[in-house]
Amino acid sequence: MTPDEIRAEIRRLGPWHHDIELSPGIRTGAPEFQGEPDPALGTPAIIDPDANLMRLVGSLFPRGLAGRSFLDCACNGGGYLFAAARLGAGRCFGFDAREHWIRQAQFLGRYFPDADVAVARCSLAEFPALGLEPFDVTYFSGLFYHLPDPVAGLRIAADHTKELLVLNTAVSPGKQDALVLNQESRTLLMSGIDGLAWLPTGESVLRRILAACGFPHTRLNFDRPASGTWRRVEILAARDPGMFDHYDASRPAPPPGRLKRLTNRLRGLT
Repeated sequence: MTPDEIRAEIRRLGPWHHDIELSPGIRTGAPEFQGEPDPALGTPAIIDPDANLMRLVGSLFPRGLAGRSFLDCACNGGGYLFAAARLGAGRCFGFDAREHWIRQAQFLGRYFPDADVAVARCSLAEFPALGLEPFDVTYFSGLFYHLPDPVAGLRIAADHTKELLVLNTAVSPGKQDALVLNQESRTLLMSGIDGLAWLPTGESVLRRILAACGFPHTRLNFDRPASGTWRRVEILAARDPGMFDHYDASRPAPPPGRLKRLTNRLRGLT
C-alpha cells in the first residue's frame, strides 16, 4: 500500500485506541486520524502498547518474552500482541468481542507478517470453546470491570495461564472489599457488551479473587487516579513466588514503617 492508501485505511478503521507505527511517520494514533467524535462509538483514549508492555516485561523478564507464549483477553486492536512478539514471545493469541477491534488487529497483521500472532472474534465466555493450550503469560487489561460475572471471567483466564497473569482494571474505592454495580452502555466501543458489570473497590478484593483462581502470589504494579473518583490498578499475579525475583530485586526496599504496614496488610489477606 502507498502511504496515502495506508492513511485512508487507518481512517476507515477508526477510531483507534492503540497507537501503532505502520510506516515511518504514520501512526494509527496520530491526531490526523481521529476525526470528529462519534457519540454512538465514543472517543477512545490513545495509548502506546509498545511502551507499556516494554516497561512491564522489563521489570519481570530481563531477557524479554523469549520462549514464552502470550494471551491477550479483550485484545482491542491487537497492539499488545504485536508488542509481545517484538519482545520475543512465540505463540501470541488475542480475542475480542467487538468486530471493530478485530478488523484493526487483522489490518495490523499485514504489517508484521513474521509475528506468530492470531486473533479471533469471541467473548470471554466463548473463549474456552476454542480449545487452546494454556499460555505462559496472560494480559487481562480493561476487561474485569466490564463483565457481568468478573470472578468467573477471571477464572477462565487463570485456567488458561501457566505462569503470570496481569490484571489491569478500574476500581471504585470503598471501605470494604466488594464488587459494586457498574451498569454501562452496550454500544460504546470502550464499554462491555452485556450492560451489567461490576467494579472492585480496591486491590485487596482483587488479590483475594486471584488467590482463589490459583494465583496467590501478587505484586501491586501501580495504583493511580483515573476518571472521576475511579482509580486504575495493575496487579501482577503468579502461581510461583519465584516469578517476582527480578521484579523485587529491581525495586528499592520500602522504608521500615511502610514495610511493616505492607506486611500487616498481606497477613490480613491470608
